[in-house]
Amino acid sequence: MQLLAKGTGQGDTSASTTREVAHEVNSKELLGNSDQLVIRHEQRRYVLRRTKSGKLILNA
Repeated sequence: MQLLAKGTGQGDTSASTTREVAHEVNSKELLGNSDQLVIRHEQRRYVLRRTKSGKLILNA
């Protein structure tokens, strides 16, 4: 997993990095062999679903 530093577009672990901009995860890591994943966020339930055409949809 690689974190991207603000303004660089590349991984940066220097002390000057002020905040994390992106956290990239492969959808296969999240979904595995399943077609959906339930995500809890601030007492709400979201469902990330892979469609038959391979696209992702997030519903609350």
